[in-house]
Amino acid sequence: MTEHIHHDLTLSTGFKTPIHIERYFIVDEHTDCSLYPDHIAKHNPHIIGDATNYLFVSEALRSAITYSGNSVSIVSETETHAIVRSEAGKNWHDFVMEMLNANLFGIENLALIPGTIGAAPVQNIGAYGKEVADNIVSVHCLSIATGEKYVFSKEDCQFSYRNSKFKRHKCSNILITHVDFILSKIQYPVANYPDVERYFTEKGIINPSSHDIAAAIIAIRKNKLPDPLTIGNAGSFFKNPVVSIDVYQALLQEYPLLPSYHVDEHTVKIPAGWLIERSGLKGYRYKGAGVHDKQALVLVNSHNASGKDIYELSLLIQQQILERFGIMLEPEVNILL
Repeated sequence: MTEHIHHDLTLSTGFKTPIHIERYFIVDEHTDCSLYPDHIAKHNPHIIGDATNYLFVSEALRSAITYSGNSVSIVSETETHAIVRSEAGKNWHDFVMEMLNANLFGIENLALIPGTIGAAPVQNIGAYGKEVADNIVSVHCLSIATGEKYVFSKEDCQFSYRNSKFKRHKCSNILITHVDFILSKIQYPVANYPDVERYFTEKGIINPSSHDIAAAIIAIRKNKLPDPLTIGNAGSFFKNPVVSIDVYQALLQEYPLLPSYHVDEHTVKIPAGWLIERSGLKGYRYKGAGVHDKQALVLVNSHNASGKDIYELSLLIQQQILERFGIMLEPEVNILL
């Protein structure tokens, strides 16, 4: 374990807004668990992963903790599948590409999503027709209050759209250390998302491989989303709202071109980015913060923004969408006030 006193995490965050941590703990699988109840627990640190999906509204945080191990190993395999275990500190995109290069398939649609392996199940990250829950077998955790170890099955994790049990208060002291994935040795490319279909049509690719899927999604994301190394951001700031069929039908009467994705026979998902753009907020600037001019779902640190600037902009967006469409957008980014 490494313990940093008075640690500046600003440049490690997605938004690159000022954040100073009084006591910052970095642990890995070799950390002596007996230290937890005696030392770490008394500081009650926030679990922040690599901090790329956090908005720190205050510029000071008393304590935080992250898991740094990044090893990957095959736990078991058959002729058709492999169970792969990765430590939580592994960069998510690096993992996706390493698995693809090892001819292990199933997560290629999630290429170029920022963050770590440990953050993936917390958010149940998803993109372009896939969610990480589709490939998770189990999640290994450690209580930072007691040092006790847990293994949660996929069912235990209670995955739903951009959500899991790990986002609830009762799991706030649970540090994810490893995640087990089931990956296929056989390719089953998922290319039915509109942006992906359009990409392959333009390229003249009729039967894309899993490698083609990853290449397409990387190209699409790079074109639509700002590089956090160039302009501070945390990817999609809001979840796409899921509304009832009745609400959707009422909106459709007023907005015939409203894009949508049917979730089931009772609910419909509406792109939050479309709602924001339709409200005239695409490219909007507020103090040092802004709405990205290519993808309205992304809030950016456009000019030396504080976390407070970005938070206030998010509240303004929520209010305008609520007033215009009757829909309250829910943040996908973790906000620490």
